[in-house]
Amino acid sequence: MIKCTFPVLRFFGLALLFHASTIVNAQIDDPNVDNTVGMIRPQAGPVPGINGINVITTPDGYDNFDLGVDFAEPHMSNNPRNPSWWFNAFNTNGTHHTENGHDWTVNNPAFPSVSGDPVTAYDSLGNLYYMTMNGPTITGTWVVKSTNNGQTWGPSVASNVGNDKNWIAADQTMGPYANYVYGTMTNSGTGSFTRSTDLGASFVQTWSFSPHSLPGMMVAVGPNVMGGNNVSGGCVYVVTNSGLSEAATYTFFRSTDGGATFSFMSSQNFAGYVGTFYNGRNAVEGVRTRPYPFIAADNSFGPYRGRFYLVYCTNNPGGNGTKPDLF
Repeated sequence: MIKCTFPVLRFFGLALLFHASTIVNAQIDDPNVDNTVGMIRPQAGPVPGINGINVITTPDGYDNFDLGVDFAEPHMSNNPRNPSWWFNAFNTNGTHHTENGHDWTVNNPAFPSVSGDPVTAYDSLGNLYYMTMNGPTITGTWVVKSTNNGQTWGPSVASNVGNDKNWIAADQTMGPYANYVYGTMTNSGTGSFTRSTDLGASFVQTWSFSPHSLPGMMVAVGPNVMGGNNVSGGCVYVVTNSGLSEAATYTFFRSTDGGATFSFMSSQNFAGYVGTFYNGRNAVEGVRTRPYPFIAADNSFGPYRGRFYLVYCTNNPGGNGTKPDLF
């Protein structure tokens, strides 16, 4: 399903979500591992091309890399064991990986079929998981694994069953469910949840979620700090998306047994219109936006360990035709 986003909202949203995921999803639970990465901010202006890639440095010191003409909906992840390793995938199966942060290489895996919606994750061992929907008639997802940041790929493995918007997450902790891989997907009015307990060699559906009638499920991993516990990776969170596209209901579920079973936590009506409603879809200046919920949990050992976060868009002020903010 092709989903575009108004550029200003997209870049602001990606910056916020990436910043949040960099801090919140630092899931290595080894106190001896230093996840701090320094940033050198170069002078503003053009930078000579690196391996033919055009690089522009903005006045505030950020490098923008032009990787080519891949289509849309990119998802990027960072290897927690090697912070200089990054992987980014675009619709449809347009991948880029880097081992130093500036030299990017393309090596697309050979899926049996592919329809897009790429999502990615690393586990605590540095294994990379790349999920995409199958096709041409979408009935589920494929997952491929790479042990060397996308330089080579293992075989495609069937994961979720469904027909739209998938997501993937890996337990990066050293807890009892270390390196479990979790997947979600919309499946004709319900939500499919699968997990892999063997480093992505196979996936098993353990749960089906309801209500869930709109695309946009998501899964995240956090510690279980309830009732005096301190179990790394002890909470697996899922949010579903139901109701109306212009008045969505987010329903939250939590698992404390590695995704084997889930408990209902709450339903919330935070989001309304996102921009202007056109033909059953939210749009800003006529370009589709993404009205789905994003979730994350604090896996650090800091004072906010275990906190759970939701990021979403809605118009501010509310109503059809105004401009959205991030909340």
